[in-house]
Amino acid sequence: MRLLLWSQYFWPENFPINELAEELVRAGISVTVLTGKPNYPDGRFFHGYKGSGIIRENVAGTTVVRIPILPRGAGTAARLALNYISFVIA
Repeated sequence: MRLLLWSQYFWPENFPINELAEELVRAGISVTVLTGKPNYPDGRFFHGYKGSGIIRENVAGTTVVRIPILPRGAGTAARLALNYISFVIA
């Protein structure tokens, strides 16, 4: 069985989706996560994730596809809204 998880946050950001993906892989399910580039909680992209292209990687047996998004920025409500909207549009 193959499963696509769509989540704005994924490893190395610390969210429950990480554990869910690991458990599904352990159960023999082929998991792909569609997510943005990590930038939570500081609002800046983590080292190694800058740039405008799509990044594909494998994390603990999970195929991860990272799409370009606007980072959260310095905590303003407008910037956070743009971050969410950019993920939905991408």
